[in-house]
Amino acid sequence: MTTGTSAEPGANVGRLLERAGLWPLRVLWVLAPLIDGRAVTELLDARRDAGADGGAVAAEVLLWAGWFAGFVATLVPSPVSLTAIRLTASTALGGALLLVIAEPGAPALGALLWGLVTTSVAFLPVVGDTMINGSAYGSERRMALRPPAYVLLGPAQVSWLCVAGGFLATVTLVLVERWILAIIVGLLGAVLGWAGFRILHQLARRWIVFVPAGFVIRDPMHLVDAILLRRQQVAALGPALEAESGRTDLSGGARGLALEVEVKEPTPITIRVSNEATNLEVTNIVFTPTLPGAMLREARIRGLKIGTAPGQS
Repeated sequence: MTTGTSAEPGANVGRLLERAGLWPLRVLWVLAPLIDGRAVTELLDARRDAGADGGAVAAEVLLWAGWFAGFVATLVPSPVSLTAIRLTASTALGGALLLVIAEPGAPALGALLWGLVTTSVAFLPVVGDTMINGSAYGSERRMALRPPAYVLLGPAQVSWLCVAGGFLATVTLVLVERWILAIIVGLLGAVLGWAGFRILHQLARRWIVFVPAGFVIRDPMHLVDAILLRRQQVAALGPALEAESGRTDLSGGARGLALEVEVKEPTPITIRVSNEATNLEVTNIVFTPTLPGAMLREARIRGLKIGTAPGQS
């Protein structure tokens, strides 16, 4: 039995973040024009002084459009909004880094600091959970799954570059009034950006959803169809403490505490293996939610049996 207080600060911070929800992100996003404005204004004024008034105006329009897209995403929680705000915030961070390189100084460093803080907040697990649950219906409760490790080691970075690189390159070319090249790069960036967005959006379409009958595992990256596990089917739901044979692992090597659900009878599922559908009958399924503690609390509230599967204890 745990009686120490060492875990209390972390638990209190977690509860505080859950209560705050999306408000810290919204406040940071609203403050962006005030914090980043001086650095951006100095850059645009320099282009105007160089006679590139049209480029400065066009670049300003593009930057405001990007800010507005992020602002709308913070106000309308959904999986699409989650992908949009994380891409927009990290793209703004990349732009701030370019500002520091091009115009080093306090304003640019302030923009970089804002980018670091805002991107960090956008990638908080509680933000992902809140955004994904925004598309839930009625008494549903949707909870995000952590991204597989193999996606984070290459594919995610390349996809981000397709989105951020195209936008930042277009803004840069507009600033120097290379209009033809800006149009070509902009169109190419739009195509690559859409492809990158779709790839990264797959990560926001993976979740556990509690429904009146039990809970559903929805993971298009690993499952052909979602799995409904009815309350009466579940023998136990708890931490996956040991690596054992006979499990179906849907975590993809994701970092963090993995959970395991054991069902009373073999359940048919169809998984993706090398882009091919494979039918299995399983009794134990492993997955990694972003907030495992919150998921276990929700499962307990909904009457699911919480504990380790037989053979783990």
